[in-house]
Amino acid sequence: MDLVRFPEINVWFTTAFFVIGCYLVVRLPPRLPRVISALIMMMSLALPLTLDHTIGSPPIDLYDTNVQPWLTFSELPTWGMYPVFGYVFIYLYDKFNIRGVAIPFYVLVWTFFGTAFEALSVTFDVFSYKGWSLRYSFLVYLCTQLLVVIVFRILMSTFIQTKEAKQ
Repeated sequence: MDLVRFPEINVWFTTAFFVIGCYLVVRLPPRLPRVISALIMMMSLALPLTLDHTIGSPPIDLYDTNVQPWLTFSELPTWGMYPVFGYVFIYLYDKFNIRGVAIPFYVLVWTFFGTAFEALSVTFDVFSYKGWSLRYSFLVYLCTQLLVVIVFRILMSTFIQTKEAKQ
């Protein structure tokens, strides 16, 4: 059966991964300060949405998401996957205390993971490319994940300094 022709397979795919991701985030033991978790999740939503609706909309219009080429309710689970992905990325970064030369390796592994997940998403018709390529996604994941690590380190440093200053 051709997945693209199965009605709304993309909505089922994104909803399933959104629910699984939310379950995972809720089940993980608390590790990060709530304010930092919230900021990382907001950043992990804002960056891809800005890109999606800048280069995925006219006049650039390199791809469509989900059922329609315009914003629809069916995109909510897709949007929900971004903060979950970002949170787990930073949660594991912090848990495994990634430092020094391990940072580029960690980011590269997650870049491959993100690109592979996007390739799977394309198979399930979450994205329909019109001039876009997974090569570009790889570079976008690489840059945005490095940016998220930098922002996280700044946030944690500021959080710790502020906490120490209050004591």
